[in-house]
Formats: sequence, C-alpha cells, structure tokens
Amino acid sequence: MMIRGTGWIVPSVAIMLLAANSFAPAQDATEEAQPAGKATSGAPLEDNPLLTEPRTPQTLMDAVVLMTDLARPGLARLYLEKLLETNPDGETLLKLRDKHGPALFLRLSNDKRLQPESITLLDQVNAAFRKGATDPVRVDKLISQLSKTAAEREVAILQLRNAGSYAAARLLAALNISRDQTQRNLLLYTLTRMNREVVPGLLGAVEGPSPDLRATVIEALGFLGDPQAKTALWHPAFEESQPPAVQLAARQALARLLFGDVKRLPDVSQFGAAAELAKSARRHLQGEGDWTLNDDGQVELWNWDEAAGTIAMTPVSVDTAAMRAGLRQARQAFELAPNRTDLHALYWTALMASKLHESGRGAAISTRPGSAFHVGLQLGPDVMQAALVEAMSLGEPLVAVTALQALAQTGSARLLKATESRPAPVVAALNYPDARVQFAAASTILTWDPATPFRGASRVIEVLARALTDTGKPHGVAIDANEQRATSMSSALIEMGFEPETARTGQDGFKIAAERGDVALLLIEANVARWELSQTIANLRSDARTAFIPIVIYGDDKLRSRIERLAESYPRVRFVLKISDSTVMAKQVAAFLRTASADAITQPQRVATRQAALAWLTQLADRKQASLFDLKPAENALLTATNEEELGESAVFVLGAIATPSAQVKLFEIGTAVSRAAPVRERALAQLAAHMQRHGVLLTELQIDEFRKAARQETDPQLQTAFAATLGSLNPDLARASGVLKSVPK
Repeated sequence: MMIRGTGWIVPSVAIMLLAANSFAPAQDATEEAQPAGKATSGAPLEDNPLLTEPRTPQTLMDAVVLMTDLARPGLARLYLEKLLETNPDGETLLKLRDKHGPALFLRLSNDKRLQPESITLLDQVNAAFRKGATDPVRVDKLISQLSKTAAEREVAILQLRNAGSYAAARLLAALNISRDQTQRNLLLYTLTRMNREVVPGLLGAVEGPSPDLRATVIEALGFLGDPQAKTALWHPAFEESQPPAVQLAARQALARLLFGDVKRLPDVSQFGAAAELAKSARRHLQGEGDWTLNDDGQVELWNWDEAAGTIAMTPVSVDTAAMRAGLRQARQAFELAPNRTDLHALYWTALMASKLHESGRGAAISTRPGSAFHVGLQLGPDVMQAALVEAMSLGEPLVAVTALQALAQTGSARLLKATESRPAPVVAALNYPDARVQFAAASTILTWDPATPFRGASRVIEVLARALTDTGKPHGVAIDANEQRATSMSSALIEMGFEPETARTGQDGFKIAAERGDVALLLIEANVARWELSQTIANLRSDARTAFIPIVIYGDDKLRSRIERLAESYPRVRFVLKISDSTVMAKQVAAFLRTASADAITQPQRVATRQAALAWLTQLADRKQASLFDLKPAENALLTATNEEELGESAVFVLGAIATPSAQVKLFEIGTAVSRAAPVRERALAQLAAHMQRHGVLLTELQIDEFRKAARQETDPQLQTAFAATLGSLNPDLARASGVLKSVPK
C-alpha cells in the first residue's frame, strides 16, 4: 500500500518505522545508532523495519512486541535473546511487567517459535514479581506515591494492583495506623481499584480489631463487587455487638452486592441471614467449598495478624481451610440466632470436628474442662441429639461418636421414642455406615438400660456381635473369579498390611464383608459375576455393615470411563488399572486409601471395641431381670471368641445366657473338648449345668452318653468336680443314682 502526500510517496514500511519509534521509549543517550536489518552475528533474518537497533531492556522488549505483532518471529526471537543477554534486574523486569501486563509474557511463552527464550523470560518476570510483590519497601514506596499528582497516583495504583494481595496487606497496615481522614479516603479509594484477587485478603480483615478498619474494608468489598464477600458480611451487618458504623458499612455493601445499588439498603434484611451462614457452613464441613489452590495444591488463607498490624497469609490444606471456614460460619450463624437449637448443634458439631481435625487420626478425644466434649456435656441431651443428627448428615463419624458418648452421660431412654414415623436419632445411628458410630449408639442405648421395647432394639446385639468378630487386624477381601489373579491381589493386600480373604463372586464377597467386623478394604475385579459389578457395589453400599468399607475396582484401561462413572455415584469407590505386579498394585491402592481411610479405625481401637462388646454382652448375660435384648444373634461370634485365651471364659459365660438348643450343644462341645484350656472348659461345664436347669436338657441321648464318657475319662480334679455338678443337672433316675452311691469306697 502507498500513501500519497504533497509531491512524494511514503512507503507503508516507513509508517511502521514511525510507529516503532513512537512505541518505544527514547533510547539511552549512550546508545550508538546502528543500522537495523542485519543480525549482529549469524545470517541475515527477515527484513527489519527498524531504523536503529534497540539496546536497552525497555527498547528490546518493545522490539519483541512489535516483531511479534508484525509476524516476524525470527526478529522477535533475536531481540528476545538480546534482552536476556542484558541480564535485567528485578526492578527492570517489574517495569516491563507493569508496562505490558502479565498476559503478554504468558502469550509469548506459549509461542513455540520463541521458545525456550520466551519461557525463560516468563519465569524471570514471575520470580521478580513474587519477590517485588512481597517487598514491603517497594510497596510502601508505591503507597507514598498515591498522594502525588494524578498521573503518578494512577501509575502507583496500576503497580499496586499488579502486586495483588501483598499490596493490599500493606495498604491495610497503613490504613490501620492512619488517623488522617484524607489519607484514609485515599487508601479506601485505592482498595476499591484493586483486582478482585485481593478479596480473600480483605475478608481476612473483616474480623480485625479496629471497628474503623473493619468498616473501611467492608466498604471496599462492597465496591469491588465480588459475590464471595456476601456470606462474610451477614454477621457484621446484623450481629448485635457490632458497632453501628460496621453494621451500616456491611448493610450498604450487601445492598451493592445483592441489588447493585446502595439505595436498596432498606431491602437488606436479617431474615435468612443465619440460614445462609448455616448453609455455607454445612457445605464447607462436607468438603464442598470452592477454593483456589496455589502451585503446591494448598489454599492461601488470610487472617488478621495483630503483631504485624495487618493481614497475613498462611498456606493450609483444603481440609483445614474448609474446617476453619465451616467453624467460623457456624459460630456466626449461632450468634445471629442464639435461640435456635439446630444452630447450637451445628456450632458444636463444627467445633468438635475442628478439634478432631487438629488432633489428627487416632488421637484420643479430650474430655478435660473446656474441651469441646466438656462443652457438649453442658449443652444438654436435646442439643446433643440434634448434634448427632447434624454430624451424621455431614459425614462426620467421629463427631457422631462423641455426641453419642455425651448422650450416654446426659440422656435417657426417653430419647429412644420414634417421632413422625422415623426412628430416634440414637436408633438411626445403629445403621449409620460407620462401625464406630454403630457401636457407640449400641453402648449409649445399653447405658440407658431401657425398660420398654423400642423399634430397632434388635440391632443392638447385632452391632455387638459384629464388633466381636473383629480380630483386631484389618482384613481385605479380593473378589476375583480368576484364581491366579486373586492370589496376586492377596499378595497386594498383604503388602498393604491387610489379612487377605478371597471370594470368587460378588455375592460371596458381600457375605464375607457383611459377616466380619474387621474388613477394611474390598478389591473387586471389574468383570465380577454373580452379582455383576453394579449390583455388587449397590448392595455393598446399601447395607449398614459394608457401606463404609473402601472399594477399589481394578480392570483394563478401556473400562476406565464406564467404571469411573459408576464410582462417582458412590462414596469411597475408586478405579485402578489391573496390574499383575502386586507391589505396583499395592502402591495404586495405597494412594486411594490415604484419603478414603484417612480417619479409619486404628488397630488399638479395634481391640478396645472388641473387648467392650464382650463386656456389654457379659453384663447383659449377668442381669437378673428380663432383658429387652435377645443375645441369640451373637451366638456364632461368641463361639469363635471362645477359642481365644483372653476372651474365652467371658464368651462361654454369655453363651450360657442364650436360650437355644444350639447354645447348649456348644457349651457341651467346649466342656468335653480336651484340646481346650482347663479354665474355659470349667466355665463351659458350669454354664451348661445352669443352662439345663433353666431351659431343660436339650442334648440328645447320644450327646449325653458322650458327656458321661468324657466325665469318666477326666483326670483333672477341678474339671471332675465341674463334670459332677453338670451330671447332677441331668436329673439322673434312681437307678443311675444308686450306681453312683454303690461306687463309693467302703
């Protein structure tokens, strides 16, 4: 294209030259004019439209931008190389970033024609920005320029905006100590000009110590217009102890955020504020909050630092951030509506969850004065019952356990009454998908010692029996029809510390998991049969005995998308690639278990629970009055427990309280088994005698004959006495009694 002027023609390239010269700042006076168009070393590149070679970092960067816009990548890369050769310092890099904006450097880094130099430049600019953004001297210098000319102020605001939250922290520090209203207005204006990325930092100052500071920060949040600030403003807007200035600022900010106009202030109402906070608290406690993560996968939380006189950032895990946000919002909801039982319960639930999170997995629950548990005791059974419901709905099993322990001490059997066709919360806890909650519920009910029947009473003994089947060491079940592959999966289970079990079908695997109280992992081959995969998973998750067990499905990669869609419908289910190497397979599964079983029951807790279950069964068996609880569901578990030295005698004692023929037969078998320990046999014989006295002789004639034979062959004096007492319980006829008397030595 040619542009015609007065008597001469200007080529379009000259326009480019003029644009280039006007685009770049004036070069240093020390620069020597050098003809452009040739590379200083190497072969000539594209035709260079520049009349003179740039030499300073600023002009070199201008040249890079211009050549990129003119589609001259060769020249752009040449000037990029020269720019890096100048080794620009941090201050220079920050000036380049302030002038061109961060997006340009990112765009250049993505241009393959300019790599790797463009990536190097981006890294250097980012490093300089991180260092400069956190340099209080530099930021304070920019803040001092706010009071200068309008042009200087705009430049300073631009650079402060680029510094983000760290600049906001210094602005708040200045605001905190300033008593000059003009300066405070200027600082407020600057905060309103910041990018929305500073909102999390400003929210950290909403609960700062100074009412004036809080009011100013809240006003800035209203102008910034970020919706995430709404939830944080309900409490300062309506909580009674808040100063009037803070309340007004918060309500005005809410008017701007909710309705887009401060004139809508009369429409900002407290109605629903507590509910909004409670809803947000529950969302965080359930792990459903939205968080922006840094490069390390952490959340950058901002809070007021009294020592520093401003906000400070602490990187924390997503779980910690969620717990803190949930606790704060639950407290605020309670403070807005302190007469609501449900908000008392929510606040205590969040408090207990937070304490458990801080203590870490396996830590004992503190019961000292001032502890969250101690507070729960003082809240009364109605609040703690509501807290139990809250904890179960939020998926906080350890909080539910703690609530049940508090209820055991403060509640009574009146809380077992069903309401509105629903079971009582404590009874519902017997079917919660976590064995610890089930056992705590059973223990609470037995502590109350109810005198009248209630719906769900049968589950109490079932829960105790299941706990009794827990051997103290976690078991894993591999469900796979292929024997060789199942063996490999068993090896993987052993490497992860599980006692392995195998099953060929989904139905068999479900049966093992449902009957045992110590299954802590299920490995399921994707092509499982009888039941097929979706039915197996559905049945495992719908049964209270298996609903909490982590499930890993393994299969070929071609099945990944289908199985991952299935896994999304259920908690604690994960797909991994089918790998024959047991070590590699174990590593895949272990990565999942670190999250799925983060608060799983520990081995010492398993042992303690099992002992407690037997203690409860023993106490029920020892009660003289009629009990509401039929011990029969525990019969098989008790028989297994009789094989263990520590549990055997107590298990035999409880068997004697079960009024069934099978229980009498089991006592007979234990008492006559010479392989059993003598104390266990002696206890079994005593219980057998008592059982026959209460329920009659339920043994067959053949079994009675075997019993008499075992009595004649016994050599242990104590066991001989026990046999004699049991023989007497058989009500011998006169003929047999005569035989006994005749055998007495003269």
